Amino acid sequence: MKSSEKISGWPLKLGVLSRPLVIAHRGDVESAPENTLEAFRAAAEKGADGVELDVRLSMDGHVVVMHDRHVDRTTSGRGPVGRLTLAQLKELDAGSWYDARFNGARVPTLEEVLEEMPKGFLLDVELKVRGWGVMALASRVASVIKRHDRMDSTLVASFNPMALFAMRKLEPRIPRGYIWSAHHPYPISHRWLSPLAKAQWMNPDHRTMTPRMLAHFHRHGKLALAWDQDMHESKGWPNPGIDGVVTDSVSAALRWRDGAATPAPLRPDRSH
Repeated sequence: MKSSEKISGWPLKLGVLSRPLVIAHRGDVESAPENTLEAFRAAAEKGADGVELDVRLSMDGHVVVMHDRHVDRTTSGRGPVGRLTLAQLKELDAGSWYDARFNGARVPTLEEVLEEMPKGFLLDVELKVRGWGVMALASRVASVIKRHDRMDSTLVASFNPMALFAMRKLEPRIPRGYIWSAHHPYPISHRWLSPLAKAQWMNPDHRTMTPRMLAHFHRHGKLALAWDQDMHESKGWPNPGIDGVVTDSVSAALRWRDGAATPAPLRPDRSH
């Protein structure tokens, strides 16, 4: 891929990318409140390749964009997402906590995000679910993605390998990303259940990612998308050869991607 070309889909072969993808974590949170249409638009305007966002089900079964299980931190409301209807969620102010300029920002649905963002803009949709809700969320997310014909440009990711297993069974054409960090329980952090997910993208936190791990993934035909990437810390610069980063520091990441900054060498992590 030439540096001027834009990637518009997640199904990629190793070696196609000439530079890593920059994915804005919950949108461009440097400019707007997380997981809002305002943050997603800002990321696209800055030149990010895509955005990462989190989805849950409302009480009446709509796929809504919200990271936390409760709405308290990022809206004017209180209580669990799953105990509020879409109409109730839409009444909440999802922007004033960030800045008064965003008074009136609303909790978006996945449907609205797909309608709003350009079709070739990459979406990294994290399934926030566990227990009995796995199949319900996976099926509704798959339905929305297919209805909008966004299977190539949407990666469905999760810490929960059972959610990815459900997605693979429901619609195997939608790319999958397996997320984990070293702080998770041993079976998750060591990817014991990854054969269930059959993920095309492996998504560790950047502290877990090592050159050895990256080489292992590439040998097995998998691409790597490191998250929790603070591009302002020299020790946080990604591994050479990484396929993408999910970052809160979109401006710094874009400068790095476009060659305006030189990454410092990553110190080997000997814990893995």
